[in-house]
Amino acid sequence: MTDLLTLIVQQSVNGVYLGCLYVMVALGLTLIYGVLNQINFAHADFVTVGAFTAFFTATRFATKALGLPDTAAYLFSLVTALGMGAVLGFLVSTAVFAPLRRRGADELRPLIATIGVSVLLENGQLALFGPIPYQFDSPLARETLHFGKIFVSGQSVLVVAVSVAAIAALYAFMRFTFMGKALRAVAQDRETAGLMGINENLVIALTIVIASALAGVAGALLGPVVVLTPFTGASLIVKAFACVIIGGFGNMAGTIVAGLMIGIIEAFTVQYLGSGLIDLVVFALLLAMLVIRPTGLIAERKEENV
Repeated sequence: MTDLLTLIVQQSVNGVYLGCLYVMVALGLTLIYGVLNQINFAHADFVTVGAFTAFFTATRFATKALGLPDTAAYLFSLVTALGMGAVLGFLVSTAVFAPLRRRGADELRPLIATIGVSVLLENGQLALFGPIPYQFDSPLARETLHFGKIFVSGQSVLVVAVSVAAIAALYAFMRFTFMGKALRAVAQDRETAGLMGINENLVIALTIVIASALAGVAGALLGPVVVLTPFTGASLIVKAFACVIIGGFGNMAGTIVAGLMIGIIEAFTVQYLGSGLIDLVVFALLLAMLVIRPTGLIAERKEENV
């Protein structure tokens, strides 16, 4: 394998890893928009809550209380982060979104409510954990796999594996379960779905819970990659929004393709232009997409979004 080909393959692998991180964060945004036609600005803070949940589970509870080895403790923390995200999503849905729907609020009020939830979560975490950053070391990040001249960390393999499993599970849920079909029906036509006997409120609550659970897992995967602060999720959410916009609002397939594309572009940007130009290149791509194809890579079609 020539040096140039090795470099291309290595950066492509790195890009797929980055892209999977972005996809995990963006999937929840896409799911909520596809069903509710709303943007959840608190999604970044759900990611942060998942990261802190995984951190304290892995470093305090699993290793000290349960006596698990480091790798098992970290894998266990992924499950607790998923659970915490789901619980948080349920609480926010019950306390914030459901009352607004009962009062017939327009689309602007839920949007403002998500901003309020975001501020509440950020300041709550700031009060609990303080402004000092936390370092979350994953044991898998210290393990390196060699495939010829290609190097892959164990953490990268885990991120890709969890992302693929999450996408596959979400696809199977949407296509082959009654609740998944009900969710797609509500996304396509909420009023008609209600007339057919589908419990709209239950489906919407389930959508928010699933999206929040995905955000929690994304935070657990993100935690070892960044320095943990109460504002950690905000560092990634902008890229997630870019994935949603470039892929096509509410379209999951488009979001996945856009996330992988952005990750690969970032990897090659770092290699040839330097890390300082990553955001410039990504958002130049975003602006170009808005000008050339404002519907995104895959045009929005409600019946196919989720």
